[in-house]
Amino acid sequence: MTRAFALSATLGHVICSSSDDRRTHLREQRHLAIVEAARALATDHGPDGFTVEGVAEVAGVSRRTVFNHFAGVDQLLVAVCEQIFTEVTVELLDSLERGTATLPAGEAGSRAALEALCESTRSVDLPTAVATIHRVLGAPDPADERADTISRTALEHVVGRLRERLVARAPGVDPLDLELTLALLTSGLAAIGRRWVEEHPDLTTAVPGDARTDWDRLLDRLMHRLRSGYAG
Repeated sequence: MTRAFALSATLGHVICSSSDDRRTHLREQRHLAIVEAARALATDHGPDGFTVEGVAEVAGVSRRTVFNHFAGVDQLLVAVCEQIFTEVTVELLDSLERGTATLPAGEAGSRAALEALCESTRSVDLPTAVATIHRVLGAPDPADERADTISRTALEHVVGRLRERLVARAPGVDPLDLELTLALLTSGLAAIGRRWVEEHPDLTTAVPGDARTDWDRLLDRLMHRLRSGYAG
């Protein structure tokens, strides 16, 4: 009797766990479908060209389901921008791995790790990501605070992943130096992104060569300021 009860309890646990896994998987699928629907609609029509109802229809879910995942349109746009940034984050993390494969001991290692973090931004296609987000947000004016908040929030989410990876690769890095570097890098990328789209207001996701050259120039300037400070 005892063995039968134990077997029944075990089977019940397995069934419940399996059911929970299915629900989690289904929720993740719906979340991704909603984000991808919003991205497709925003890319085609800008942020004002889609509604929650439209996103729900394209994603194949109910309007209520969209709101179960996102509080509103701005949060949905943050998720879209984060997805775009995340696509280049994989390359950023790979570059960071290579740059921190061998680090000297002590303070020199910390400096080398932070340098690798900054240099990783050169190895990925940030121009396409920025141009895509510019399109998704409806090519807003550089002074548009709402658009700036949406893109900056998404960028900060991605930078958090860089923080985790760098700490794992170089645990000896001074925490304050890391936070200062990340804060300056995040703000700097946001600033040059605004300047870049202001200089190239008609950007499409197919970024032309002259715009890429201008991006590299602005990125060089940011890297110089990060290394030398305002007086450098």
